[in-house]
Amino acid sequence: MKPILRFVFLSLITLVFPLAGKSQPHTLLLDFSGYQQDNQLVLRWTFRSGSLCEGTRIERSADGLAFNLVGEIPGVCGSPGSAITYTYIDSFPQVNSVNHYRLELGNFGYTTTISVEFLKAGSNGFVVMSGNSGQTDILFQNPSGQKTTAIIYSSSGKRVLELDGSGRRIALPPGKLVAGIYLLLLSFSDNTSISGNFILP
Repeated sequence: MKPILRFVFLSLITLVFPLAGKSQPHTLLLDFSGYQQDNQLVLRWTFRSGSLCEGTRIERSADGLAFNLVGEIPGVCGSPGSAITYTYIDSFPQVNSVNHYRLELGNFGYTTTISVEFLKAGSNGFVVMSGNSGQTDILFQNPSGQKTTAIIYSSSGKRVLELDGSGRRIALPPGKLVAGIYLLLLSFSDNTSISGNFILP
């Protein structure tokens, strides 16, 4: 099949589901978790019944070491008589990377850190990222961890590489592809697929 016909017949189905992160237990909290919802990152935490603290600060980090304040709930948090759940929406998380969050619960210190990957795949449903080290990764939504096959075609329509995975990223072997324009087909085990062109610098 000619490359142009192959591209026309490849289906483009973008799956957008949350990518979750969950923290270790805290004496005041029943849970603390985060997930992606569309183009936002949502944090949720629930105070145990009878747990109270003076204010909650939400902090975010790009590396899990240096944190910055991104939000705050002032006043008394929690309730003496029932469990209370709070939600915070981060509209500006670090794109196509892992965001690290923690809560400072008044005088009770910090929660453990949760890590939530935020993917903005664009119109093709995936993004191809090359780092300074020469490593190139394909990132895509795959919340249920389906088996995924990535098939890469050259601009002339020749199949040049096929890789399998089951997460949300597939690493391209270094040195296997030269700089140029490629067509990527990602096929999932539920018989859906996404496809599109990418440029390898």
